[in-house]
Amino acid sequence: LMLRQYESVFHNAFRFQLLGIAVIVVNSIALKDVADETRPILIFFIVIGSIVFLISFFGCCGAIKESSCLTWMYSIIMLIILILSCVLCFAYVHHIDDQQVARKQLNNAWAQQKNGTDSMSFFQKNFKCCGINGPNDYTKANMTTPESCYASNNNGTATSHSVYPDGCLNKLIDFYDNALKFVRVFGWILIAVEGAAFVFATILGITFNNEQRRSRY
Repeated sequence: LMLRQYESVFHNAFRFQLLGIAVIVVNSIALKDVADETRPILIFFIVIGSIVFLISFFGCCGAIKESSCLTWMYSIIMLIILILSCVLCFAYVHHIDDQQVARKQLNNAWAQQKNGTDSMSFFQKNFKCCGINGPNDYTKANMTTPESCYASNNNGTATSHSVYPDGCLNKLIDFYDNALKFVRVFGWILIAVEGAAFVFATILGITFNNEQRRSRY
């Protein structure tokens, strides 16, 4: 039974090292494509991933050396990370308004567009949309519809250009909604793994303490 517990904690710690690396890589890649409001979440996950990677050595060393001190240290740090992750998922992620974030970004881009910069082109090219609510936004503002609003359709004999009929607001809201769903699911998976690591480390720490007590008699 003891051997199985050692192996369980050791394998858990090793998997956690891999998970920590994955968390750092995935969130670092995603960092450049998200709004400013969601950057703190990804930065937090990167920090958590780095801490998880480092403290996993305590779990590995504690299981190999049968050290109750290292095992309890690993368990306590895992509990702290578990609490922080729960706070992030409950208090922060669930209170982000994706509609407000999308509207704020597009309003800022639209204001710059009115000043002569082509700030809307990023959204219009990537989301295949035109204006905030549709192409009529440019007509109402007495502005020329930019090239980024046009889709090129090549039928083999001729190329025609048509304006994207949809506005960018709904498409950006859908994008952030899907992104936040991914963050929530990823967060819950991380919490589940952290909880399992904490439980196994705590059980092993108690087992080490009991073994040390028996050895004194």
